[in-house]
Amino acid sequence: MATVTCKYCGKKFNREKEPYIQIPAGTRFRYGHGQCYLDAVNSGKEKEIYEVYDPAKFVNCFWCSKAMLPSDNDVIELPNLFGRYAHKKCAEEHPKDDREKMIIYLIQLYKFKDDMSWPRLLQQAETIAKDYKFTYSGMTKALEYFYRVKKNPIDKTKGVGIIPYVYKQAYDYYYGLWLAAEENKKKNLSEYIPKDIVVEIKSPQRKIEKRQLFSFLDEEDNE
Repeated sequence: MATVTCKYCGKKFNREKEPYIQIPAGTRFRYGHGQCYLDAVNSGKEKEIYEVYDPAKFVNCFWCSKAMLPSDNDVIELPNLFGRYAHKKCAEEHPKDDREKMIIYLIQLYKFKDDMSWPRLLQQAETIAKDYKFTYSGMTKALEYFYRVKKNPIDKTKGVGIIPYVYKQAYDYYYGLWLAAEENKKKNLSEYIPKDIVVEIKSPQRKIEKRQLFSFLDEEDNE
């Protein structure tokens, strides 16, 4: 997410718009304004040495958030994600679960070209998953059903609140497709290859036999 909080002044800022530093904090980063950091170094309050990143030159890895140059050999642009970049290794390891797959789906579905909007929808989706005990894959399918299958207009301003209302419908739809596919697996397609049919025309007979259209019902009655 591009909006971060400066360690030094406590104000929020967009790291895609202003120079910044990254401070390792476990698997994540803390951030600071570039100028706030330099002021802290000059005053002796900061002893650690960090690089100040210029957002006009650097991008952040979509998955690990580490600053990097797009021209680096180990960096690639992610397809269909509106100019986002990632380390090659990160791109190979992700998405690693259904939650991360949903992140990608939300960005592609709503065409988010920056990191300012989609985290709000993801947070909304996470709340729905917790409250309704839904799976992330199921919620992604619910959105796919609502927009792709039912062809409803896409409006990212309305969030993903539609999910609880169409979740069961989406389940029934995809479960039906699955059942049909499973049933087709049992069929021998060779049985459906057209064959030549020989029709023999017999001489007319005066006796007309009754057509047994419901012979299976007759058999049940005789039991």
